[in-house]
Amino acid sequence: MLLIKTVALLCSATAAMAANAVVSGAIFVGEDTTDYTNNKVDIFRNPENHAAAAASILVYSAANADFSPATQEPKALGQTLDAFIQKASTFPGFVLEYSKEESLALNGTLIQFEELIRKQLEDPLIARGLRDLIPGYIQDQSVTEWILSLVVANKPENSDAVSLQFARVSLTIHSDKTQTAYIPEQNARITLAGYKTNTGFLSSYADRLAQSIKIVSVPSFLVYFASPKVFSENEQTQSGSTSCSQSRPIFKNRQTVMSWLF
Repeated sequence: MLLIKTVALLCSATAAMAANAVVSGAIFVGEDTTDYTNNKVDIFRNPENHAAAAASILVYSAANADFSPATQEPKALGQTLDAFIQKASTFPGFVLEYSKEESLALNGTLIQFEELIRKQLEDPLIARGLRDLIPGYIQDQSVTEWILSLVVANKPENSDAVSLQFARVSLTIHSDKTQTAYIPEQNARITLAGYKTNTGFLSSYADRLAQSIKIVSVPSFLVYFASPKVFSENEQTQSGSTSCSQSRPIFKNRQTVMSWLF
């Protein structure tokens, strides 16, 4: 049994379209009760194993979208971030509970950035997690438009319920002559979507899911999404902070899961 309260791992990438660069993080909160000695089918069938099941689905979604932060160049990752989010959020075993988008009137300080997000989302964990994604140094001054993307998996202690949150902030980040990053005054945008795992779906389709999805442990899920948050062309790593219902659903056939898997 693995108990993880909050673990954040970071990755950086160059984004397509709206952003030049993306910094992404993953957090697991709660208790991983997965029995990793179980076979693949039981990982999806037994609710006590669903922390690993959710982690495996997220990594599968990323790999399917060719989003691999630990192994790919930043530009490649940026091109596939949206595809990863789309794939993960449309998994039929993840049920959307809420989705919202709000403006952030930033005054240029990290303290206000975190406090504003905490107030608007009423979630200090996400607020701190997003703050921690802001790069300390940016070697390429032409990279100014960023997306901070955070995936949160939560399995409370003494519960088999697993929930997921996808949080993203779109903002401008500049760097000075010393390559130190800072946030200018601006109106940024934050989006948050929350999902719960459908235990009935995972159990019903355990055999089919196990055939296609590789089992990934919760720690490995965090490692998969981890890479330095410092954006640089030569991949040099630096450290530092900036100043700145319970009823079982009915599924008509296997087409839903089959079409998502393939």
